[in-house]
Amino acid sequence: MARALEPQEGGRLVTATMPLKIVRPSRSAARGSGEGRWRLLLAAVVLAILLVWEAAVSWLQLVPAVFLPPPTAVAASFVELVVRPDFWSAFGYSLGNLAIGVVLAVVIGVVVGLAVGWFPVLRFTVAPFLWLLYSTPKVALAPLIILILGLGAASQIALVLLLAVFPIMLNTMEGALTVNKSLVNAGRVFGANGIALGVKVLLPGTLPFSLVGIQRGAALGFTGQVLGEFLGGAGGLGHLLERAAFDFQMDDAIAMVIVMVIIANLTLTVIGLLRKRFAPWHDDRATVKAG
Repeated sequence: MARALEPQEGGRLVTATMPLKIVRPSRSAARGSGEGRWRLLLAAVVLAILLVWEAAVSWLQLVPAVFLPPPTAVAASFVELVVRPDFWSAFGYSLGNLAIGVVLAVVIGVVVGLAVGWFPVLRFTVAPFLWLLYSTPKVALAPLIILILGLGAASQIALVLLLAVFPIMLNTMEGALTVNKSLVNAGRVFGANGIALGVKVLLPGTLPFSLVGIQRGAALGFTGQVLGEFLGGAGGLGHLLERAAFDFQMDDAIAMVIVMVIIANLTLTVIGLLRKRFAPWHDDRATVKAG
């Protein structure tokens, strides 16, 4: 409370009390300005790298352009690439297989992760094998998968599933361990048992962990899709990249890599926005530490 002087009749001054409002700076505004500075710094670093690259190849000719094309040549190839009909056909083929594989990985990973994380018997018997499979270099299994399923979409979807499912499964399993037992007891009091308890209590409690796992799984799944197209595919972005590298069209190859980087980052951004939308209460730092 603060006191203020108010004039009254007769020239006297009396004091009156009024609430004093303290205005504090918004945390979100401070965080936003800090992120803005980091973005500017990142843009400056990227611009400096491009200038050095262009100077080394085009101006100083320190590196042969046939091995490392300058950024201007890569940009021209990128523009030509996105207007080619075969690019959009390959784009749709790769994204279709990736979507099917990631959806299967999400369903399997969330269901198995919830079950293993919640039931102690599964946690002590099944979880060690999941961690063992997770640590296995799955790229080494790619030729075996192609031999079993053959060339084409089936083997590529299987590679996406294999690489994407374990981050989702293990993150969901760790998230199930953090669910507050009082919430579980409250759910049981209100009649939620079995599957209903998992859907209404466990799934919302593990959602932030699952979404972090889906982010990692989607990135690894895209790697699996490109790997499958490299090893045994006649279509897709990976096949276009392999053909450009085989023909020694390095500007087209680097443009394809840029396209893949854009796709991967857009996928991660969309999943990150979903996490903020459906789990805004959760601290990202806690999720990262637990994952």
